Amino acid sequence: MKKQIQKIIGLLTVSSLLFMSCETVDFGDENLNPNAVSKANTGALITASMRSIPGIVANANAGILYVQHISEITYNDDSCYETIQWNFDSFYTGPLMNLQTVIDLNTSDPGSYSSSGSAGMQMGVAHLLQVYMYQVMTDRWGAIPYSEALKGVDNLKPKFDSQKDVYTGMLAQIDAALGMLDGGGLNGDFMFNGDADKWKRFGNTMKMIMALRMADVDASTAAAKFVEAHNGGVLAGNAHNVHYPYTAADDNDNPWQDRFQTRDDYAASDTMVEALIAKNDPRLHKYAAPVVTAGGGAGGSAKVPVKYTTVDGKIYGGMPYGVLTPGILQAWVSYMPHEVIYKSDATQSGMLFSYAQVCFSYAEAAHRGWIPASAGSAQTWYELGIAASHAQWGVSTADATAYLATVPAFSMDNMAYEKWVALYLQGYEAWAEWRRLDAPALTPAKDILNGTGIPKRHGYGTRTASANKANHDAAVAAVSGYSQDSRVWWDTK
Repeated sequence: MKKQIQKIIGLLTVSSLLFMSCETVDFGDENLNPNAVSKANTGALITASMRSIPGIVANANAGILYVQHISEITYNDDSCYETIQWNFDSFYTGPLMNLQTVIDLNTSDPGSYSSSGSAGMQMGVAHLLQVYMYQVMTDRWGAIPYSEALKGVDNLKPKFDSQKDVYTGMLAQIDAALGMLDGGGLNGDFMFNGDADKWKRFGNTMKMIMALRMADVDASTAAAKFVEAHNGGVLAGNAHNVHYPYTAADDNDNPWQDRFQTRDDYAASDTMVEALIAKNDPRLHKYAAPVVTAGGGAGGSAKVPVKYTTVDGKIYGGMPYGVLTPGILQAWVSYMPHEVIYKSDATQSGMLFSYAQVCFSYAEAAHRGWIPASAGSAQTWYELGIAASHAQWGVSTADATAYLATVPAFSMDNMAYEKWVALYLQGYEAWAEWRRLDAPALTPAKDILNGTGIPKRHGYGTRTASANKANHDAAVAAVSGYSQDSRVWWDTK
């Protein structure tokens, strides 16, 4: 334990030196706090790590824009792919390091930290949360520091592991974590309140989704891991949906509410709105709000006109996607619904994994022959996924049934379309699945600022490129034509 504490102190010391001037000042004992905590509170570290999840599930400037679930209204640079380099440093210095500290302390001296729960629960949950964040990261950047990461001063310049190796490591990490979850209680867990069964469902669902991500590059491993996840138990209904538990408190509230407190700059995309209207999908009323004033049509002052359609007596108009300085007022387009933006427990804007996503995963697995016919056909699971999505968003049974009667039979493209719709507002998940499945067909931004189309990956940040140059350069060299147009490992088409 002493060595681990020394590592943490050393890392903090090195970090602080980066921001200090060359002048040495002796403050003596002035800054010593006799009441300071002398030992890490592992439960608090888990809480702090969970608090970083809204930045993933309610991100507004990357994946959710790439898949055109929403559009920017006034400031449209992100919709046009302005940002090329994205920093991942805060993952490593924040939640990942916090979680690693929980793991290390419970490994070296579990008795000293039992007040936060059993060592098994603490370490198991910490591993699962690490994998959740690592997967988001590697699906964005590809190769990332993994096997040599989080070593503190022992290794300040970790190598970048290939995405294939990261996936191999994450799957092993999930399996180890599932074996640790002993039900011995866990303080600081405001997601599942220390419920081991819920954490096991979370872990197995994550493994199932990861398995499908690998389907086109390592089918045998993917199939085996999918079956393991199925046997271990995944989400079995909307009651099991995993969403971030926002509260009304400012330090843990819905990020969309905070964004709309300062300006109204996001609306439902015309891509999504027009797709729903074309299929008479009742989720339209749940995904978008009627316009306040239909004033941006053809012949108006807008650079690109808003297309208006009356549905069930209400006027809808999606915000044109990827247009710089469009000249469109907020009142002219359909916002996201009030429940998504302002409701303090807005589960829809904080979804990690949903039952609908699991159903579509089963549909694809059945199509690939990974599960026996007795487990359900691709068509059955496809329809269950559509129904689950409608129920998740509060669509009436009658409307959902009427919609189901009109959908085409299962095919990979038809399933991919419905998955894209069902993953509404789950930006990074939707972006990953769109890249993997290559459907539905999306038209890039009209005013592209960088690249040749919708980004396929994120570029490493400038700080990473300079502070860990040799390993950064090696990772970039391993990818032919590295840019936001190049594909990650599992994106084969």
